[in-house]
Amino acid sequence: MALETLTYLAGGPDGKIHVKKSQRAIGGVEVLVRVTHSGVCGTDVHDRDSGCGLGHEGVGISCGHCRDCVSGYRQYCPESRGQKYGELEQGAFGDFVIKHQDFVYPVPDQIESKHAGPLQCAGITVYEALDVAGAKASDRVGIVGMGGLGHLAVQYAKAWGCDPVVFSRDESKRDDAMKLGATDFHVIPSSDNGKLEVKDGVHVLLFCGGALPDFGRFIEVLARRATIVPLIIQGEPLVIPYMPFLLPGHRIIGSTEASRKNHLDALTFAARHNIRPWVQEFPSRGSVFKFRASAPT
Repeated sequence: MALETLTYLAGGPDGKIHVKKSQRAIGGVEVLVRVTHSGVCGTDVHDRDSGCGLGHEGVGISCGHCRDCVSGYRQYCPESRGQKYGELEQGAFGDFVIKHQDFVYPVPDQIESKHAGPLQCAGITVYEALDVAGAKASDRVGIVGMGGLGHLAVQYAKAWGCDPVVFSRDESKRDDAMKLGATDFHVIPSSDNGKLEVKDGVHVLLFCGGALPDFGRFIEVLARRATIVPLIIQGEPLVIPYMPFLLPGHRIIGSTEASRKNHLDALTFAARHNIRPWVQEFPSRGSVFKFRASAPT
């Protein structure tokens, strides 16, 4: 079996980006993909001081036979090694990548490659969140933070038939939010005792920023029996005001990445409804592939 030489970018203990090479044989159920573009995600920042390959879309090593895997939810596999790659593993920041066939997803012809990268991560993440929350076309969907995740959440929620309501600390993002399809925009008060004045409560609340905000502050903006989906990576505990959360019948749902079915559905949905990330292009160093970062940040 012939070996393929792969060149890719990886993190390191020094926090710098290193160019690495490895040799991999292509197995019977694996696919060799030539990388032309890749989205840049906040998760890559978390992995920068590790030795793993960077560029995490579609990456994850699962057992393939547990209850979660066989039901299509491999992101919840208890044996998954996630982002902790072996020495020969690489991410999407490279010239070629070898993946198991179950983690390769066809991109609809209507979506340009430059837009496909962020949709493979931020796009599928917010689509999965709306799906597990049971969002309905009659719902108001609150979106906290309008960066890489948030600006796609606005578009998906709008195309879903919902009213997207954006919460941000930055007033300058109001115009962008409205252009993307938001029906309402609220600035999160900077003071601890500041309150959010929302006339009609939201039924689904997505936390899409860089860190969880004061949870108690957002209890005020929820409609009865609202669903909250945190989409933020952090190590701090989630602190909930107990009775204000319990009495109205709210619920919190964990959601990470997307099932295979929802991954495919999210791309089809984006193609059909013309959902596209706002991107900035950064040419790579001495290679044919390019990086794509979701914007606004």
